[in-house]
Amino acid sequence: MTDTGRRDAPHHRNLTCVKEYGCKRPECMERNRAYQRNRYRRMGYGTWEPFVDAEPIRQHLLNLKAHGVSCAQVAEITGLYTATVAGFLYDLNASRPRKRRATREIAQKILAVTPDQGSPHLVDSCGTRRRLQALACLGWPMKALGPYIGVSPATVNRLTLQARVSRATAKAVERCYEQLRSQKPESHGITPSTARKARNRAEREGWLDPDWWEDYGRIDDPTFDPGNADRALNFHERARLRREEIIHLAWVGHAPEQIVDRMGGEISISTARQVVQEWRTGRKRDRKQVAA
Repeated sequence: MTDTGRRDAPHHRNLTCVKEYGCKRPECMERNRAYQRNRYRRMGYGTWEPFVDAEPIRQHLLNLKAHGVSCAQVAEITGLYTATVAGFLYDLNASRPRKRRATREIAQKILAVTPDQGSPHLVDSCGTRRRLQALACLGWPMKALGPYIGVSPATVNRLTLQARVSRATAKAVERCYEQLRSQKPESHGITPSTARKARNRAEREGWLDPDWWEDYGRIDDPTFDPGNADRALNFHERARLRREEIIHLAWVGHAPEQIVDRMGGEISISTARQVVQEWRTGRKRDRKQVAA
């Protein structure tokens, strides 16, 4: 008990200990005085608005809940009581109906919480979805991928519809993708008609195959827009991609003549030799000197 006859405050991190428990700690008293000074000053200016509408908080908490973040997790992140957070969603009891207003401080704390903070085991489903769709382009029906991923066949299609998946599931899909991307489904018991249906569906939906993602990369990047990336390239972009392809083919052991053949005659033998020479020596030719 304190010398005021009141119970000891449960904490000393806000004004509650002074207002409701009569706390006399110097730092708590100073915090209370600072609050009152600010309050009176803003009241004098006509800008004192201690409370804000709680509806944005409620909507934010509902969104967090949809992503698997509970009120208890939000409370832990913000340093608030679970009952304080839950009070924006539910009637706690007959005498404590759902909150319609909140202090700006509490509102800012709750609105700053993101789904990633509350659910570190969940990740964006972008890469998972693109890998499953890419395998469908090869003729792999979604249901057939279940055993490779370690989930029920009916679950696979749902993974492409979710905004987030567990990190373990994302890793399992990635392993499945790397295992099957270079294999024909017909070699694994998938009938030709079933494989054809999967390919037709992928074509209708506009899904992209593993080769496309191999060329462009960024399969796990949710900010990457394949539609924009697949636009017509300008001269410099085409030249850069051809150069990268030449270097890749040289790196795996192809001679310049073979590179020209592999690229369907899109480049001349002199270009292939020049790029390979620059790659091997690490020195680019001086085009001005050549022109002179």
